[in-house]
Amino acid sequence: MGALNPPHSASEDRKVRIVCISDTHNDDCTGSLPDGDVLIHSGDMTDFGTMEELQAAYDWISTLPHKVKIIVAGNHDMALDEKHKDFLPSALAVFKSEAARAAGIHYLDRQVEEIQLLPDSSSNTAVPVYANPCQPEFLGKPYAFIYAPHPSPQAAEAWAGAPSTPSSVPIWVTHCPPLGRLDWIPIPPLTGCPVLAEAVARARPALSVFGHYHISHGVELVTWHDETDKVAKAEKLVSDGAPAHLDFTKPELRFEPGRKTIFVNAAWMTLAKPRTEERYQPIVLDLPLDLLV
Repeated sequence: MGALNPPHSASEDRKVRIVCISDTHNDDCTGSLPDGDVLIHSGDMTDFGTMEELQAAYDWISTLPHKVKIIVAGNHDMALDEKHKDFLPSALAVFKSEAARAAGIHYLDRQVEEIQLLPDSSSNTAVPVYANPCQPEFLGKPYAFIYAPHPSPQAAEAWAGAPSTPSSVPIWVTHCPPLGRLDWIPIPPLTGCPVLAEAVARARPALSVFGHYHISHGVELVTWHDETDKVAKAEKLVSDGAPAHLDFTKPELRFEPGRKTIFVNAAWMTLAKPRTEERYQPIVLDLPLDLLV
């Protein structure tokens, strides 16, 4: 990806640069990731979730220059799922270790955590981030972090802990897309999760990052209805796997908390895994801090 301006300087409008990626599936993406303040990886770091694969993913992610790295697991990251038969406490310990935190890694699993997005800044940049690796079961395979699709008690339980107060948690990181938001895949009847879609509509975060369905890589800006949880308008800002750098500090893209949500499907992997020359590119967002804190 081409060079970007420095991610943050005191002289410019106060903003945070977030680099979004997902579904890297054993690729080391170091050479393709631009610098930024925050890296978000929304799951499927590996193909089979073995200790060796997860250690390799940790190794390249931990050495990236981004001061803050927010990570969730995905359905392929089996050894990180405590309920999966292939769960390995030693793999989970790597991502939750003191060394990981020293490298800026925040590994999150169905929780909200206050994270200093600009740890070198003198101002308070602590932002609540909600993260959840779960997704509906699909294709009958024993994946990790899965639940019975909606309608089911398991689907409701998977998102029961999601924030519900509008604008209270401005960043959501999930592996699964919400229903109707960059969730198309040519494998019917697979879709995003309707329970997650309802949760996002209630909470109205500024940013929702996910992956899972590789072919729907892109960015969509949703404007919410003033008086209901319905979508008033949806605009595709990036599609077809194009690289993207969107600056939401510019007047034409600025919005107030609760008015809009930026949806990002940050999949790196295309549907053609063996063709290593075919990869999508990271999505880079500049967000004004007043949208997040």
